[in-house]
Amino acid sequence: MATSLTKIWEHPDVASTNIEAFRSTANSEHDLHLVDYHDLWKWSTISLNDFWMLVWKFTKVKAQVQPTYAITLSDSKRLRPNPWWFPEARLNFAQNILESEYVRGRSCETILTGIREGGSEVENFTLPQLQGRIARLANGLVRAGAQKLDRVACIGSNSIDTFVVFLATASIGAIFTSCSPDTGEKGILDRFLQVQPKFLFADDWVLYNGNRISCLEKAKRVASHLKAQAGLKHFIVVPRFDTRATTERQEGLQQSLEAFTNGTSERLRFAALGFAHPLVIVYSSGTTGSPKCLVHTVGGILLKQKLEQILCCDMRPGSVHMQYSTTSWIMYLYSVSGLLSGARSILYDGSPMKPSTSGFLDILAHQHVTHFGTSAHYLNLVEQSGTKRGDFAEWNSLRVITSTGSVLTEPQYYWVYETFGAVQLSSIAGGTDIAGAFVGGAPNLPVYAGWCQARTLGMKVQIFSDDGTAVETTGQPGELVCTAPFPSQPAYFWGDNDGKRYEAAYFEKFPGFWTQGDFIRMESKTQGIQFLGRSDGVLNPSGMHFYFTCGFWMLILSGVRFGSAEIYNCLTIFPEIEDCLCVGQRRLQDDDEQVLLFVKIKDGNSYNKRLEAAIKSRIRQELSPRHVPKFIFETPDIPVTVNGKKTEVPVKKIVSGHKIVPSSTIVNPESLQWYEQYASIDNTGAIKSVSKL
Repeated sequence: MATSLTKIWEHPDVASTNIEAFRSTANSEHDLHLVDYHDLWKWSTISLNDFWMLVWKFTKVKAQVQPTYAITLSDSKRLRPNPWWFPEARLNFAQNILESEYVRGRSCETILTGIREGGSEVENFTLPQLQGRIARLANGLVRAGAQKLDRVACIGSNSIDTFVVFLATASIGAIFTSCSPDTGEKGILDRFLQVQPKFLFADDWVLYNGNRISCLEKAKRVASHLKAQAGLKHFIVVPRFDTRATTERQEGLQQSLEAFTNGTSERLRFAALGFAHPLVIVYSSGTTGSPKCLVHTVGGILLKQKLEQILCCDMRPGSVHMQYSTTSWIMYLYSVSGLLSGARSILYDGSPMKPSTSGFLDILAHQHVTHFGTSAHYLNLVEQSGTKRGDFAEWNSLRVITSTGSVLTEPQYYWVYETFGAVQLSSIAGGTDIAGAFVGGAPNLPVYAGWCQARTLGMKVQIFSDDGTAVETTGQPGELVCTAPFPSQPAYFWGDNDGKRYEAAYFEKFPGFWTQGDFIRMESKTQGIQFLGRSDGVLNPSGMHFYFTCGFWMLILSGVRFGSAEIYNCLTIFPEIEDCLCVGQRRLQDDDEQVLLFVKIKDGNSYNKRLEAAIKSRIRQELSPRHVPKFIFETPDIPVTVNGKKTEVPVKKIVSGHKIVPSSTIVNPESLQWYEQYASIDNTGAIKSVSKL
């Protein structure tokens, strides 16, 4: 496939960026001659000790015991068993927010803002106010018997209250874990029963999509199960709407937040913790089976987030950061991590479509947001709503938009620049697995439409073919692998005592190298990265294929491996198509894999033979005849996760005749049942009661 390179942005003053200052410092302190980002990236993946020590110093990590080295030479040569990073250091994540150099002398400034859906409630907190609330809760936890490594769970919105629970937990060395209140009871228990929390905090009500929704009864049932099956000791209700929860006396396990913190001191204390001390437990968004419980470390998250915010996003004191996220998503860590650079962070609780699409953008414009984190799914919703520049207040302060969760298509790049103006549009990709990005932004590089800017500093991302050959310089697609250690590698999976699930998840395909499960390619000139889909959902049709061209029927005997994103990118020109899902099908009786494409049509439009022919023609011309799906069907719905990701792998398994147990991360699991009928299609695409469209 021909490479498309359209430059759509360059930084107007590269010399002023943090990353250029960092490159200059590296050259000066280590007698180097790094001339650009790519030189810097290469050094960052080879000289691990020097690079990460410089990141520590440059981003002003606050530690009670400072380290003299980052990693030994022997540890720098392996990913498993996990190498020891900064073994001498003693530090605390909460202290790096509440007592960092970036906030020193800023006691009268607002450093954290909480906004309720629609802008109906705005809370601004100064540093002393925040410190006082966190101290009271931290001391309440200690009074109630909390110790290091105890799990503190929260069913909470992305609010000031949840943030206080997080930092209070971090300050004493306990482990924080969370679920969004919109998660179902089973989904919450699937996660929390595995990690057996000692404390459970829960919002009493939530506001979403204009509706006040009580979640207290669900939280009570969760608490009851956790008490009976996992030894829960304390259930604390956070009064988001019902102020009676602060005054009514509760019996037994349940108590109010006010009662829990009543009489506690506002004196902050920070436990001195090792770099590898657990900070949070997050959960894989796996679409089948029980979620994996990934344990991330204090130092790993701290250093990874500092690097990405300060160097990759050019965040600093004076910046205003807003990452839209629920507390069930790894991006929740990003939503609070702007504080690590001294930026003001905005925590938004509710739907981004309220009071309206443009109304939400008005709120962010009025808050003078400089760095906006969102998802490709949200940007698509805004575009489909017809919102254009001029429909919302001008974002004079906006400098960076980061997008993740799914692939950002080339047309979306153009739309973003037409709508929001000249910003650094960073399509970032990594995951819950590493609490950060493998691929992301670089302020000192251009943005090319349809491409992620660069491999992230410190992440030795390569592309392997099936036989383990590195092919990144060839332009060929392959598996995203990481071939050198990095600090935010998860410590372990909770409950995976022998480490076998961990090994199987990342190191089974290419022993010794981290395999992420993404199918990507690199543009050799710019070293930009394009994501082509999940590698476990990679499409691999082979065998004989006939197609008609130039008056002749041609026969192709060779196969091709490609990602679903290649198909999706081709179909963005069709205004009739709302969404689509492309999967491979290979049943026990099949000798070959065939590709099925399901398209969801916008209201007021219809699927017909003309549209089918146009879709096939577009794919044939833009990609190749081998990329054309064997069958195309209209679908009433496409299953997605809470983060807006299409769930390709479950559908692939279903149409291949396998039974699955849907993960609780799928927001519309009932839609999966519709796909079961396609496991019995014949070689014409015919199915009982459903004809090929």
